[in-house]
Amino acid sequence: MKKLLTLFCFLSFLVISGYKSDGKSLEKSQKYYIDAESGKDSNSGTSADQAWKTLEKINSSVFKPGDRILLKRGSVWIGHIELKQSGLFKKPITIADYGDGDLPKINVNGTARDGILLKNISHITVKNVEITNFDASVDVQKNGPTGVRILAENIGTISYINLSGLYIHDINGDNKKGSNEGNGIYWECKGPAKSNIENLKIEKCTIKKVDRNGIRGNGTFAFRDNWFPNKKLTIKDCLLEDIGGDGIVVKAFDGALIEHNKLFGMRARAKDNAVAVWPHSSDNTVIQYNEVAFTKNQDWSNDGQSFDIDGNCNHTTIQNNYSHDNEGGFMLVISDDISAKSMLTKNNVIRYNLSVNDGLNRKRLFNFAGTTDSTLVYNNIFINNSKTSLEMELVDLEHSLPKNIIFKQNEFRYNDGVSAKFSKSNKQYQTIQWIGNLFTGKFLSKDLLVNNVEGKESLPVNLKRFPWKFMPKTTN
Repeated sequence: MKKLLTLFCFLSFLVISGYKSDGKSLEKSQKYYIDAESGKDSNSGTSADQAWKTLEKINSSVFKPGDRILLKRGSVWIGHIELKQSGLFKKPITIADYGDGDLPKINVNGTARDGILLKNISHITVKNVEITNFDASVDVQKNGPTGVRILAENIGTISYINLSGLYIHDINGDNKKGSNEGNGIYWECKGPAKSNIENLKIEKCTIKKVDRNGIRGNGTFAFRDNWFPNKKLTIKDCLLEDIGGDGIVVKAFDGALIEHNKLFGMRARAKDNAVAVWPHSSDNTVIQYNEVAFTKNQDWSNDGQSFDIDGNCNHTTIQNNYSHDNEGGFMLVISDDISAKSMLTKNNVIRYNLSVNDGLNRKRLFNFAGTTDSTLVYNNIFINNSKTSLEMELVDLEHSLPKNIIFKQNEFRYNDGVSAKFSKSNKQYQTIQWIGNLFTGKFLSKDLLVNNVEGKESLPVNLKRFPWKFMPKTTN
């Protein structure tokens, strides 16, 4: 009887103190309103007519799972937001908008590194907010200015971060690769304890005029001798325009899906290597149904392609994309220096894509660099109908020989001013098998392809099935 009484008292304490037996809060979630014009930080914040005024009030307040922090449309703040509390599964802490008019705007103005910082917290939703981080007092901010930063530092796993409907623009970071790069959305993992991010979703965001990166990440645990990858990334239905360097970089993820995005004008100002969409140190990446165009290569540098399967990657699929007018080419496949840290880039599939007029400035379509292994390229259509008279390397091979490349049942159309050429050695071309491809138009030295069996049947899928004709609706 005494034990039952003790258990009853303990359960009563949990209920009175606001917790269920599984540790989840029973407290009622609350809405908090912030109005830059009419609010007062001395108000309760719990109704529109009792709104808070400043972002500093948000940063100094404590929020519970399920709470909603609502920024008034039409309001503009100078400053930043730094949340410190986590939500729970199906009860995230949410930053969103209310009212009518323009999106609520956070204008950092160089007063902080990040417009919104989510450090070591989980179950967070941020949607329908405009963020800029432009410091007019300097040409380039040297602290790595960012719109939204997600940081897992010495924490283990943080999870379920959802960014939706954000408009991030005008960030004047450094366009040189390194710690000063500016970013629209950035994730980062640090130690000493292994830390990562799981279930990160970025959708329906617009990112414009950012120096250097649109969406990308970094981390201490990206390499194979200390492997603790992030898991389950989705980037979908986003628009990126006028990005100084790289567009979307999938860094250190196992299981990323990049789909239905539009990227126009990547590498607009960077002088070093940059590509529109690429994974690095990532496994099981799928990149599909994206339109990528006008990536720059003004200076004969190595990059400027639509897509790259980069170092230390395994099982990357690039499919059903529409790529056009990218000055550096369509595709780069590359390995880092092979060591305990970094394995061969391998098991790559490139299929069902359309490439039109890619590579005109760099004068190459594909580039394989370093020793990669097992790349299958099939059922793609590559068209060049530019009237410009020039010769373009169809498949460039650099630095060392790749292994096991197969081009199968692709169609190559070079019928106008541009001639496709094959100028590498027989030894280099030994690594490539050509099976059932269709070549129409101007091709120079095609006889150098020692493993070439041209096909007349089983040509690429019907044009109507390609993404620029038929783009399936996105799924929630």
